[in-house]
Amino acid sequence: MDRFSSRRRSAFTLIELLVVIAIIAILAAILFPVFSRAREAARKTSCISNLRQYALATQMYTQDFDERFPMNSYLDGSCVATFYLEVDPYVKNKQVPQCPSERDAMDIPAMFAGFAAGACPGTPQFTGYAVNTSVFVSGFSPGVQTPSLAVIQRPSDTIMQYDGNVNFDTTQPVQARHNGTFVANYVDGHVKAISARETGASTQFSTTGVGKPIKIYTIGANGGFYKDMTACVGIPR
Repeated sequence: MDRFSSRRRSAFTLIELLVVIAIIAILAAILFPVFSRAREAARKTSCISNLRQYALATQMYTQDFDERFPMNSYLDGSCVATFYLEVDPYVKNKQVPQCPSERDAMDIPAMFAGFAAGACPGTPQFTGYAVNTSVFVSGFSPGVQTPSLAVIQRPSDTIMQYDGNVNFDTTQPVQARHNGTFVANYVDGHVKAISARETGASTQFSTTGVGKPIKIYTIGANGGFYKDMTACVGIPR
């Protein structure tokens, strides 16, 4: 009898099992956000690498084209050429246009589906990076000329490309995809993460209908010239 009683006492009771399950659930609730932030930190590192490559590609482009920046978009014969196509020859990795936290943020061919023959062949399909439209101007207006490097008086303060999207009014709001920050590169080539706080929601631009809602953020203090803006637009003087 004593031997059998000892065996019964060595088994877990239902209450003990429930306590263990509850502890595991509590630990999971604590650790999952930590793991999620760690994964996002890794994606931010990848995003920093992408935008560093875009900064280098843009600098090489300007050296080949009389120190002038490429246009945001323009009509090239019967199709629309974009910044992404213009610097593509200087980008070795075809994954560079895509932010790892939102790989299909902007469908470039779909955005220009209503223009002439659409996006020019060779245009990357998806990107998660917007551009400073004061540096990369639209070529759809007559007589437009892109800025030269000489116009940029504060290259270390002037953002070129950044984590963003295109809104229904064609503005390009920042997207703080990386634990409350977005990544941006600058004319001098450096890249950094900038804080932003969510302030609302809007609707994504689409030429084929209303796109998915996107978040609107206000840029934080470490955004410098772009502080309190919702998109990185303008050239600091």
